[in-house]
Amino acid sequence: MTEDRFLEVFRVIEDRTKAAEENNINKRLVEGGGPLDYPLTSPARMEMTDMYNTLKSKGIVQVFGIAAEGNYPAQGTKIVTPVLLEKITGLSMVSLTPKPTNTLLLAGVALAVFEGILSLTTGIELNFLIFITLFIAFLDKLLINGAIFETITRIAMPEYTAKIIRHEAGHFLCAYLLGCPVEGCVLSTWAALNDARFGGKRTSVNAGTSFFDASLSNEINGLHPLTRASIDRYSVIVMGGIAAEALNFGRADGGAGDEIALVSFLSNLNPRSGGAMSWNIHSIKNQARWGALQAVLLIREYRPCYDALVDALERGCDLGACVYAIESAAKENGLPSISEKPLGYIVDQGMYGDWVTEPQMEPKTIFNTAVTQVAPTNKSSDSSDDDLMSLEALKTKMEEKLKEIDSKLESL
Repeated sequence: MTEDRFLEVFRVIEDRTKAAEENNINKRLVEGGGPLDYPLTSPARMEMTDMYNTLKSKGIVQVFGIAAEGNYPAQGTKIVTPVLLEKITGLSMVSLTPKPTNTLLLAGVALAVFEGILSLTTGIELNFLIFITLFIAFLDKLLINGAIFETITRIAMPEYTAKIIRHEAGHFLCAYLLGCPVEGCVLSTWAALNDARFGGKRTSVNAGTSFFDASLSNEINGLHPLTRASIDRYSVIVMGGIAAEALNFGRADGGAGDEIALVSFLSNLNPRSGGAMSWNIHSIKNQARWGALQAVLLIREYRPCYDALVDALERGCDLGACVYAIESAAKENGLPSISEKPLGYIVDQGMYGDWVTEPQMEPKTIFNTAVTQVAPTNKSSDSSDDDLMSLEALKTKMEEKLKEIDSKLESL
């Protein structure tokens, strides 16, 4: 398939999903903190999923879904302690924990200084300038979700845009590698206001990546039982932005909304059977660490794809060009499939767990070895008789113990 034809296919996907019947199926922010309300799977997104899968089956896209079906870079147990996370990734827990941003404070201070200078030079009453500023800020937030303030912030702080791009690239790449079709990515409030998939004129999104997980959508809506595989995919994708910021800047500034989304998602999963897992604060924290670990390793393993995606987003490319950049980088660099061999295995040993690069083999039993090496003789027959007598004696002993327990219970 030619590049032009490739881009045209994804242009159709974008146009179709923008006009979809439902455009909030993957909204990561949970408004009001209530239970998650996932819409039913829409025809547009199922068509998009079919198109992605068709391209993959024909070998046109090869990286899409390369880490799907549980082919995570870190296999083994899913218990990830903070110490083990730092050991595997080389990143501290602090770097993977979003810190409160000082953007609003810095912008407020800069604006106050500007208004003071303006008042002194023009003679305009300072209180009047403050009132006008607050009124404009209120209208900005009410009508266009703070787009004007965001634009001023980007001009004053160019690194703000760089962090947003790299953050969203983390979500984008993790979703793509895990086989969840990406339908769009916006990097500013202005873009979200003009995209129905992110809320359009009613948006509360400043930047975001919209992906679709058909299995998770069906499970959340009760069409199928909720699986741990779907929970794991969602966890890795949500933590992908935080992981990308930590890798690029040494610490995640954004991502507080992602953490809130994951906590809300897991907290509202009510067990439907006695054997189902109940999520508490400890298991939620562990799941977040596990998701961050997998996201960091995926981005590192496919770093050329990530860098190519960042470059495409910086140039303002559309969905097709971003996907094309990912696939081209993988092909040019001959990146291996993570499904062929994981990067390592998490093993539950020691105080904090351990990380090994080779799977630990189960020791062979002496019984199996003896069967293959020793021919049947009278001695082995005698041994079998001895074993049978031992089992009979054990059975008799257990029956006597049960009778003793029953008699004690009756006396009570």
